[in-house]
Parts: sequence; C-alpha cells; structure tokens
Amino acid sequence: MLTFRLLFVSASLFLVDAIVPTARYNGGCVAIRNQMFCYGGTENRQTSTNHYTLDLSTDFTVADSIKAWNTVDPGNYQVEPNSLFSIVPLNDSYLIHGGLGYASSTKFIKNVTTLYNVTAKSWSTVQAANQSLIMPSREGTSTLDSHNQLWVWGGLSDNVTNTNVTHTTYHEEFQTLDMNTLTWSLPTNITKTSSLSPRIAHTATLSKSGDVIYFIGGLQVSNGYQLSYAPMNDILQFNITNQTWSLHHSPGNTTIPSPRRLHSATAIPDTDLIFIYGGSVTDGAGTVSDYMYTLNTTSYVYTPVHATNSNQAKAGPRFGHSAVLYDKRSLFIIFGADELGSLRNDFAVLDIKNWNWVETFKADSNYPTPSSQNPPSTISNKPANTATFASSGSSSSLNNSDQVFIKFNYMKTLYFIIGITLLFSFF
Repeated sequence: MLTFRLLFVSASLFLVDAIVPTARYNGGCVAIRNQMFCYGGTENRQTSTNHYTLDLSTDFTVADSIKAWNTVDPGNYQVEPNSLFSIVPLNDSYLIHGGLGYASSTKFIKNVTTLYNVTAKSWSTVQAANQSLIMPSREGTSTLDSHNQLWVWGGLSDNVTNTNVTHTTYHEEFQTLDMNTLTWSLPTNITKTSSLSPRIAHTATLSKSGDVIYFIGGLQVSNGYQLSYAPMNDILQFNITNQTWSLHHSPGNTTIPSPRRLHSATAIPDTDLIFIYGGSVTDGAGTVSDYMYTLNTTSYVYTPVHATNSNQAKAGPRFGHSAVLYDKRSLFIIFGADELGSLRNDFAVLDIKNWNWVETFKADSNYPTPSSQNPPSTISNKPANTATFASSGSSSSLNNSDQVFIKFNYMKTLYFIIGITLLFSFF
C-alpha cells in the first residue's frame, strides 16, 4: 500500500512538471505554418496570459496530445491577460483585438490591438492611424477580407473595457482596420436593414467568394440595452463590395437550431456550407444539446450533423471553445466549457470530409474513409465521454456588464473523487 502511494505521488509530480495547458474557455486559437497557437482565455475566474503552441507537422494520437503543448516565451514584450477577444490569422502572424483584459474596472489593457509574429517569435502593438476613433470592446468579431481589410463588428464597451465609460455601449457600427496602411476608419456609406440590431457573443464567417460576411446567433440588443437571443434562423449578411446589410431567414418548414452564444462557425472549403459547433444557452451557462449543424448559405437551411467514431474521440457539447480548420480538412475543437460545467484543457479533431472524429491526427490530412458512417441527418444529444478530465474551476461568461459565473456540477465531481479514492483503497 505504501509503495503504491509513493508511486502515485511520484507520477502526480511528474504530471505537474509536464507542459499541460490549464483548463480554460473564451480564449483564442489559430493555425499558422504547421503550428497551433492558443492565447489567453478565462481560467479559475481569472483572465490569462498563457500562450501555448502545438506542432502539427507530424502525426500524433489525439488522446496523448495533452502533453504535447509547449509554452511560448513572450520575450521582452509585456503580455496582458485577456479573454473574449477576437483573433485573426494572417500570413505569418496573428492579430488579437479587444477583449475583457484584466476584467477590472480599475485596470485596463494598454494594447488594444496586438500582433504575434510566428517567424520572429515576437509580440508587437499595432500602432495604427486614427486609433482615437476606436472604443475598446469585448465579445465582438473581427473578419479579414480578401483586400486585407479587417471588419470589426458587434460587442460591447463598458467600464471594464475602457476607462471613463459611464454606461454600456453596444456596437452597431463597423470599425475597419486597413492592414496595408494600418489605418482605422468608420465607414459611413453603409446601407442598413431596418431589422439590424447590435449583437454580442455571435459568430462572423467569410463566404467562399470572400465578399460576404455572415453573422450568426449570439445575443441581440433591443430598446437600447435589453438583451435577448438572436434567433438562429435570422442570418445577418454584410456584402463587403456593395457595403449593404441584409437579413435572411431559414425556411419555416426546416430544422432550426436552438438559440446560442459563444459557439463557433467555420466555413467548409469549396462549398457554400458553414459548420456550427457548440454554444451556450442564451439564458444561462449550460451547453446546448443540439450542437452540430451545417448551414447552407444559398438556401439558409440548417442540417443536423451526426459525426461518427468512438466516444473517446468526440469533443462533446462545449461553449467558449476555439474551432480551427487545418489544411482544409482537420477541424480542431479546442478547450472550452462542457456540459458538466467543467473547463477543458483538451481538444478533439473532426475530419470534415467524412464527418468522422479521428483518433490519430494526420499531418497530411489523408484520413481513411470509415467502413461505416451514419448519414449527417440527425444529431446525438448524449453527453460525450472525453479523453481528458478537465480540472474543475469557476469562470465567467459575460452577457452584460456583469460577470455570470458557471455553475459547476460539484456532486458529479465529488462522486468521481470518491470512486477513485475507494478504488485506490483496495491496493
């Protein structure tokens, strides 16, 4: 018994020394040059400066990848804690804009827009012209078009995101950053639809043609400050070329996803489809049960997706996660909060060609075709068993100027601990 305990303690110490990400949600991840980069997020009720990288140049077993991360040295740059920001991949770098920052009404992030260069392995602050036009915000979206123009829309500004703010502002206007000239501007010749309302915790996805942005889900503002869910069958479209807003509705006789926020929306390459994953219910901090859909941006019809493979490979319902598509086929669902209220430090990989959760990541994206595959017509609502048990801890999910902390299922966690203790007591 004593020998077993000593071995167990030694193993535990070894795991502590390994580079294992802290469980988190509402951070950001991108894939650039055969590497995955993840920054920030909320962990243990605090926003984080943690910066991780994962090598994607070789194959690996997904279940063992929890120990494959490395931390990124910030160098001489003073990184700041952040969460609920927008993140945009560029050629050899990625941009972070806005966010919750220190989650404090007395201390604010100094660098609202930052850039990390993966080649130079260095951070820098984006020094853009007309910076005074921009009000720092969180829970908005940033989309880079084919002309290297960054379109920032939605989100909110309050006394947590900026100093000297006396009331919450929800952003209906676009803020654009020309990445060629590093100049901010507020477009004024945009044609609006009468039903346009500001949104937060929504998604923004660029179309296959590169001239349209689709805004899906989240919370919308009415009567100035009242928040309500944005129906998933109300798809906002912004035409970049014509600078015109329009609102599309899914057909009434089709399946409509339940309302959600803090979900992800990924364009499927060479198609008119957007893949919707996860999300939180709009009136609390629980996951939605219907968490996988495709949206056809021609017909605006949603189709439930049922991906195959064992429970061990699934990501399961999550919100506040990151969805990163690598090499047009491997979709990483990273971190987030799950259906038990636990924050996660793991990820799963979905082969979007076969709609199959893979157990081994293929760097060349050459996945075998499953021997049998369910049609993508229904979705499983059963909670998934995941490969890694994320450490429990509370965290905040913002749907207004106040923080709403996740309610964790402590009883299930307690039963798990008791079961493990009883098991070890027999040795």
